[in-house]
Amino acid sequence: MPSTHRHYKITRKELKQPDEFTSFIEQAQEFFLANLRQVIISAAVVLTAAAIFGGTYWYERREDRLAGNQFYAALNALTAKQYKSAEDQFSKLAAAEPHRRVGKLAQFYLACAYLGDNDLAHARDAFVAFIADEHDHTFASLALTNLGVIYERMGEYAKAAGAYQQAASVGGPEEVRAQLGMARMMAKQGHNDAAVALYRAFLAAHPFAPQRQEVVESLAMLGASPTAAPPAGPMSVAIPSAAATKSKH
Repeated sequence: MPSTHRHYKITRKELKQPDEFTSFIEQAQEFFLANLRQVIISAAVVLTAAAIFGGTYWYERREDRLAGNQFYAALNALTAKQYKSAEDQFSKLAAAEPHRRVGKLAQFYLACAYLGDNDLAHARDAFVAFIADEHDHTFASLALTNLGVIYERMGEYAKAAGAYQQAASVGGPEEVRAQLGMARMMAKQGHNDAAVALYRAFLAAHPFAPQRQEVVESLAMLGASPTAAPPAGPMSVAIPSAAATKSKH
């Protein structure tokens, strides 16, 4: 049987044509040579950017370490009750590093140092400044409760009630203390019914709280018993508008 295979004759012209891969390589080489200057410039830009980024990174890490060392030195002074020294160090750190977390926390501890030094006006202002830009519930709760304590010491019971109410609504580690502070401020302002309602709501919400006996005694001083119809929800008590209004710092 004759072969069915057809022989294809390659012409001289086709032999001179480079295959696709060879053409691609040659085009790449031509492009590289034609644009060598631009490639060198681009590479230099990339290397420069990398150097700047690396330098910035290490600079920021160095600044973090320095700020951290300053913070712990100030904290040690506060722990040792060296309030003036702590105030000076925290004040400088808060002013120098307002955008770092350690600088923002310095504002909180500056307020604590003022409070320890019984400088109520400066402590109030420092806590107000800290609260205005704080989003961490734990520190917000602590700051608001301490602000309530400051207003209470200053005899500004309506503002104290407002701060305690905010602290209770935020939640966190100071929630119980803030709830009792709210009730206490109602009593100090002569809003006995509101105080009784708050104390009873507290007992309903926290029947086994360590503060139970303290609350029972406070109710007795107000001429009320611990038992009453439970409220609609924990601490859901109407508070006089003057105290409920957020303090205007």
